[in-house]
Amino acid sequence: MTTITPFAAGSYITNRNASQLQALKSQLNDLTNQLSSGQVSQTYGGLGSGRSTALSAQATLSALSGYAAGITAAQTRTDLAVTSLTQVATLGTSTGTMLQNGLQSVAANSVSGRSTALANLQTALDTLNESAAGNYLFGGTDTTTQPVVDSSKILNGTTDASGNTLDGLSTLISQRVTAELGAGGNGRLTQTLASSATSVQVTEESNNLTRGQFGFTLAGAPTTTGSAIGATYTAGTATSPGSFSLSMTTQPSAGDTVSFALKMADGTSTTITLTAATSADPKSITNFAIGSTPAQTMANLSATLSNALTGAANSTLAVNATAATASNFFSGAAEGGPSGSGVMPQRILYDGTTPVGYRAATPQDTVLWYQGENTYTQPAPPAVPQPTSAIDTQSVQVSATGSVGTGARANDPAVQNVLAGLATMAFGLPTTNDANTYNTYQTVATKAGSLLSSANQTPSVQDTVTQLTVASTRLSNAGTTNKALQNTVQNTLDGIEQISPEEVITKLLDVQNRLQASYQVTATLSKLSLVNYIS
Repeated sequence: MTTITPFAAGSYITNRNASQLQALKSQLNDLTNQLSSGQVSQTYGGLGSGRSTALSAQATLSALSGYAAGITAAQTRTDLAVTSLTQVATLGTSTGTMLQNGLQSVAANSVSGRSTALANLQTALDTLNESAAGNYLFGGTDTTTQPVVDSSKILNGTTDASGNTLDGLSTLISQRVTAELGAGGNGRLTQTLASSATSVQVTEESNNLTRGQFGFTLAGAPTTTGSAIGATYTAGTATSPGSFSLSMTTQPSAGDTVSFALKMADGTSTTITLTAATSADPKSITNFAIGSTPAQTMANLSATLSNALTGAANSTLAVNATAATASNFFSGAAEGGPSGSGVMPQRILYDGTTPVGYRAATPQDTVLWYQGENTYTQPAPPAVPQPTSAIDTQSVQVSATGSVGTGARANDPAVQNVLAGLATMAFGLPTTNDANTYNTYQTVATKAGSLLSSANQTPSVQDTVTQLTVASTRLSNAGTTNKALQNTVQNTLDGIEQISPEEVITKLLDVQNRLQASYQVTATLSKLSLVNYIS
């Protein structure tokens, strides 16, 4: 059934006027709200066709804000890491320079050199435990675990929670040097002067397992000048020690020499040369006095030979052992490695009290100085596993498609070398002033100097500093780019969401005037009647 709406003359015009007044009132309210809030609309629907652009812009700004926060935090970490590693490099460089300069006054610089190197080693280890906002910088992906054990425990050992004694670096060096020197302190050699005192024999270590792994072995037959000194040589085998004998039946002339080379387990060797002289210091390691008889001269040669063997053992052999042990110790790690269960440094294997080889340390008997992440690649054989890139262990997203690596590890090979070089100085420099002091110092300068060169000679600590500095620059550039993009997007969004106060005020005044005029006209018309038209 259709209903016909009642109609009265003039009702259409009346309704239309009311609708127009309501529309103007609504415009007035909208403009008033816009003026008070500064925004076009309180809802995205009120933005009209610009709402999609506004939503996209808001998402972009949110992402840029997140990137900015990440960049700021990462730049703080990276800059602090650069400062820390620069200090490690500086410690290595300055200590190496001091070591080389000390050759001018060995006795005076040995004691100060030891103490300086030890202090610098402790400082370097402490520096590698730097953190930012509670996150450690040099533990790779592991930012919550202290990457480097306290320096006192590294050097002197400690006791773990289970009561196990964990040996530190000083104990490992002491054990290695003792094993190298042997009971006689001369590199595990046996020196025998014949009863007739006209010949002396030097024989290698008799233990087949020990020989070649610890102490000296004979590199070959001695060479002599002059005709007074005779030399015979028997090469060693896997089951018998080598030996040489020096004999003398007539008096040598001043300047006559005998030379022979001593080989160490790492394949390097040192040469000893003994020279006949009309007189010589009984403590000399190079000259022997010509006595009144060949027997007396041989006795003097034997004494100098003993001094020379002991000197070589306590300088070249001991320092080589110290450097090798320090390098091996700082290659250790509690986590990761090729096997994934840590990298164990070498410990000496004993048969009773006799060193017969090496074994892997365990976490229950040795301090493992590096406790951070230590992931290795696992390539197919015959390729060898290698540490993954340290810089990639930490990264920060700087854009929708870009990231910057900012990671670092305390056990970087170059850092290991610097630490080992400092340790070689601290434990290897001579503690006494005697005929062997200069040789010992010079050997330390060679071995430790080579290790300390990793502070600034490629591959070096400085290379890592440069890598992190480049990362910091990339972060800064990304931040600048993002800020510019953020400003552009914000301006676009403001153009959609924000009002122009001058434009809104102009519209508001216009609507107010139109509304006021409409009210006045409506009021006037409402007062009119038929009487107004009867004349």
